[in-house]
Amino acid sequence: MDYFRDNDSKQTNSHEGNSTEHSPDLSLNWDGPQSLIANSDGSSPSSAPRQEELVSREASFSASDSHCSYGSAASNLNGDTRSLMGIQDSPISHNGNSHIDDHLSHSNHSSFVSQSSFSDNKQEFCAASTLRATDPSKNLLEAAEKTIEELHAESKMWERNADKLMLDLDMLRKEYSDQSKNHAILAMELSAANVERNGLRKEVEQLKTLLEKSMAKQPTYEDSTFEDAGATLLHKELENEIKFLKESNDSLALQLKRSQDANVELVSVLQELEQTIEKQKVQMGTITALQSQVSELENCMQLNSEENSNLMIQLQQSRESEKNLQAEVQYLEQMKNKESDALLDIEEEYKTKLAAKEREIIGLKVKLSESRKEGNFANPESRNAHDTPLIREIEALKVKLEELETDCNELTDENLELLLKIKETNNNVYGGVASNDFSSDEISAKLAMSEQKSEMLFLEEKLRKKILREIQSDYNSYILELETQTTELEAKGTEVVKELAQKRTEMQTLEATLLSKEEENMELRMNQSKLQDMHHQLLAAEDKCEYLRRENTKLQATNETLIEECNSLNKSAEELRKEKSELEEHCAQLEAKLKECSKKVEVLDQNLTLVIEDFASKEKKLTLELNAIHDKSKKLEAKLKLEESSWNQMYLEKTNEVENLVIEVENLGKQLSAAHHEKEKTACEISGLQADKVRLELALEEAQSNLKLTQSEFKKIESEAKTQVEDLLGELTAARENHEILMAEHEKSLKLLESYKSSEGKLKTVVNELELKLTVSEYERQQVSEQSNNMKVQLLKIENLQDDISALTDERNAIKADKENLEASLHLLSRECHDLKAEKNYSMQQISTLQKMVSEIEDYKHDKIVLEEKLVRTEGDLVAKQALLTQDEEIKNELNKIKQTNRQFQQQIKQLQEEKDELLIKAQTLEENLKLKVEEKQKQRHSNSHRNKREARNLLPLRNHIDRHYDSNEGSHGNEFARVMEANNKYRVRVNSSRLSEGRRSQSNTPRKSSIEGEVVAKEKYERTKSTLEAELSDIRERYLQMSLKYAEVEAQREELVMKLKGVKSIRRFFLNPSN
Repeated sequence: MDYFRDNDSKQTNSHEGNSTEHSPDLSLNWDGPQSLIANSDGSSPSSAPRQEELVSREASFSASDSHCSYGSAASNLNGDTRSLMGIQDSPISHNGNSHIDDHLSHSNHSSFVSQSSFSDNKQEFCAASTLRATDPSKNLLEAAEKTIEELHAESKMWERNADKLMLDLDMLRKEYSDQSKNHAILAMELSAANVERNGLRKEVEQLKTLLEKSMAKQPTYEDSTFEDAGATLLHKELENEIKFLKESNDSLALQLKRSQDANVELVSVLQELEQTIEKQKVQMGTITALQSQVSELENCMQLNSEENSNLMIQLQQSRESEKNLQAEVQYLEQMKNKESDALLDIEEEYKTKLAAKEREIIGLKVKLSESRKEGNFANPESRNAHDTPLIREIEALKVKLEELETDCNELTDENLELLLKIKETNNNVYGGVASNDFSSDEISAKLAMSEQKSEMLFLEEKLRKKILREIQSDYNSYILELETQTTELEAKGTEVVKELAQKRTEMQTLEATLLSKEEENMELRMNQSKLQDMHHQLLAAEDKCEYLRRENTKLQATNETLIEECNSLNKSAEELRKEKSELEEHCAQLEAKLKECSKKVEVLDQNLTLVIEDFASKEKKLTLELNAIHDKSKKLEAKLKLEESSWNQMYLEKTNEVENLVIEVENLGKQLSAAHHEKEKTACEISGLQADKVRLELALEEAQSNLKLTQSEFKKIESEAKTQVEDLLGELTAARENHEILMAEHEKSLKLLESYKSSEGKLKTVVNELELKLTVSEYERQQVSEQSNNMKVQLLKIENLQDDISALTDERNAIKADKENLEASLHLLSRECHDLKAEKNYSMQQISTLQKMVSEIEDYKHDKIVLEEKLVRTEGDLVAKQALLTQDEEIKNELNKIKQTNRQFQQQIKQLQEEKDELLIKAQTLEENLKLKVEEKQKQRHSNSHRNKREARNLLPLRNHIDRHYDSNEGSHGNEFARVMEANNKYRVRVNSSRLSEGRRSQSNTPRKSSIEGEVVAKEKYERTKSTLEAELSDIRERYLQMSLKYAEVEAQREELVMKLKGVKSIRRFFLNPSN
């Protein structure tokens, strides 16, 4: 028994040695669930390094198991090639091959790979658990149960956090919907305000047209001047109101922009929250996958516990059989040690090769990660240049893998040859045993042991082959994934380069459009300034704003509504600011919760270290107590040896009492078996109660109490033995009859010693279990520290990513700001275009009014020509008539009246029309009289006709000058021209009336003598009137010159307006057809 314990300890030490040599690869032996969890975390290409870690761990596991198998083969030389050949065709091998084929066929799907690796790891775990002792399996069960419960707790925590975040997201969505509704309402109100503004502008234009019409229809000049002053005041007030409305509109636009910026910020916050929720959903999915894997692990653990119980029974049977074969095995071990040394050398070479390969794989991983990092920022050509050495290295690795496979095949061949040699040696040994006439039962037992050992060796070799195949398949799948990743990276690189080129072209086009729009904006501003000047000049000519007073009240009402809308917008902006502050506070609270969680994690780490220190101190105390008990047992053994010499002499006299003692021994054996069953129950309870560290402490306290109980029982046994020894000594001195009782008691004490030794062995096993638990806890602590380091590294990566994300968000915000500026400039340009359109419509209306005025002026010209012809006729009549001399004073008075009528022509139109009717009647009478005087005044008519022709020649340049400048747009010029024409008409009417009166008087009163004298006086008066008329004509010429200058200025302004309208039309075409 001691030998096998030493052998087991050697095997465990060999495992620990392998773990120290390959410390990063030990995780598969002791951390099955966590390694599986790490492998099944995701199906993305990022799981490739984890699969590589699993490959390296499985390689280390295969190396350590092969070491154990060869170590066990060193102690067993009995083997049979027939059993080996028979087992090779067993269904297990078929299953293993089919599993490998399935694994290779589904290498593209990383999730299925993780599941298949998980099932393989389960099989390997179950096989390893059958080969190990029961104590490490219990420790693994306890560790797995701990991890399961911790995962359950973490999943509950994540579920709670996810529920909280979902509630927060719902709240934020509601707030966002409310804000979007408010934004839509504000946009509707703004559009309504714009519509009202456009309506008001149209009404203002209508009022202007009405003003112009009323200007044309008003009767008096004095009233017009008074109303002009009122109109200018009203116009100034309207301009001030329009400016105020523009300022209010600008403030509303600014408030709208601010609200839009706030909405954009809220949208970004919502997007960040949705991203965190999606991440947590992914984590919840991984946790559910972990829970399913944990349930599978629990089932596997139950199967392992059942198999362990069966194996315990088989181990007990094998130990009983091995006790008989130990002597023969020692001789065979000496023969086998030489061969095992050679195998160990081969294994060490194989391990060194595997370590070198693993180092090369790690170097390749580092190079791949560096190439990925460089590939994300480099061009596709540089990526191809970097990928070519990687492809060469992958091909070299494939060649090295083939070499490894050949080496493995050679090793298997060598192992088979060694097994054949072992068989031959066994046959020789069996021949020697047959010559020495061993019994058939012993030979059969030896053969069974050899077959068992050969089966164990075959199973270990099969496991090693299976692990190598899985390593190869995983490596091939990893190479395929690397190739796919490289192709994906190249495709992504090309796409990124294309997107960069597109963005650059878009930026260039945007810059070009910006420059063109800025130039157009400058031109539009210049045009707008000129149009404003024209607008002011045109507004100076407008008159009469009676109806604008009524519209002013409407404008004030709309202004009040706009002020109320501004106030409501201000209130909504304040509410948005409050909501933004609340969101910032909520983010701060979340950050505080994060800090609290990190603090709790640190506190838990500190508690873990304290618990581990407590375990170490308790372990030291237990070792000290066990050493003291061992010393006491040695002292008792020495005493018992001294007493045995005395008790052997009395052995013959105590044979009768042996039977009674045998009965008592049987009772004690039953008690021991009951105690053993109770201990097994307690062990089962301990395995069930190993969920938390508190339960472990309770189990340790129970173990300590059991130790104390055993110590107290041992003390009681010692005291009883002492009393019995004293009684025996007394009885020896008294009589020999008591000697038999003493011998029986001596046998009892011997059995008690054996029970004590067994209990001591059990205590050692308990101590070993505690040591294993400590190692498991230390390993778990190391894993926790590694996980914490990994989490810190991930946090640093996340912080770097957050910096990158913040930089990208800043760029995006800058682009958005540029876009908003462009949109604002576009909006301003559209607004300016709208204003220019309105001004264009206004200018068109003015041009239409000017055209109407020009048509009226042409009518006036036509009337003027007719009147001039009548003037010529009347002048001829005046020359012919001598009766004009008597009415010279009346003509002077009438000329003065004509001057007055030039100022007050609008009031006397009706009177002149009545006078015109009367004068027509008089003209008829004068014509009758003129017929009588035609013969007498032919000479005078000829002279007067020559004079009239000269005057007509002088009037022709005036007519041409008027014809050139008929497009005058000034109302005042038209009024002056009308006054002059009316004055001429009045003058002609007066002349006609004077002719008629003169004819009548000459017919009734004056003789021919007086007619001659009247003609002389009439000539003098006529010359005077002619001089006055010439002076008036010179004044009219000067006025027409002034009118022509003003008309030239108006034409220049009109041409400028036409150029501006052309520019506006080109801008409009550009906006309507931006593609062209």
